[in-house]
Amino acid sequence: MMTAARTLAPPAVGVGTVYWAEGLADLVAVFEPEVQILLHPRPPDPQIAAYLDSADSRRLGFRRVLDHARSLVGIGPAAPTWPDLPGREALLADIRHLCEVYRELLGCERLGLRFESLNGAMCPGFHRDHTGIRLVCTYRGPGTEWLEAEGEDPQPHPRPGAARSFAAPADASAIGRAPAFALVLLKGSLWQGNAGRGAVHRSPVPPPGGGSRYLLALDALW
Repeated sequence: MMTAARTLAPPAVGVGTVYWAEGLADLVAVFEPEVQILLHPRPPDPQIAAYLDSADSRRLGFRRVLDHARSLVGIGPAAPTWPDLPGREALLADIRHLCEVYRELLGCERLGLRFESLNGAMCPGFHRDHTGIRLVCTYRGPGTEWLEAEGEDPQPHPRPGAARSFAAPADASAIGRAPAFALVLLKGSLWQGNAGRGAVHRSPVPPPGGGSRYLLALDALW
């Protein structure tokens, strides 16, 4: 019988393609050539968790392109249909915080934001994205899963956004999973100097009866 995917436990500071960042100052390690996945664990916020539990049936979600840090104040009005329940402002404040952290790290003036309610796996197979560096944070449900795959793709990607697929291992203990609320940086093959490489990851399938999985994804727009 296969075991469940493991949740990351703190290893040494840097291990293979996965880097465990203890603080925000350590996020710059994602720019090291060998690092393909960076995780910065954060304690769950009980206010946000309670809000998503209470508002789960509303299928919260929105997408925005933010042109400058000042436009982060517009994240609140961007979700006018969200129920006004305790924890709403805490969630929006945390999204603003992650947007600012990401913008400062990448040095980008524009970013694309997706906050989605998922009842299935958006990308169920392990794959490498032909993107730059993406930030993801799972607020509710199982976190992003990954493999510590080595080597380069034999063929270049045909277009931005395309992905190379990888077979799931027979031993599920070889699969890493980010804990809820963790900040995760996934390096794609479009990042400079990373052609043919990238984080091998997938979206997990939410367990039956566990409610929606809530995911934030940020992409730099150049």
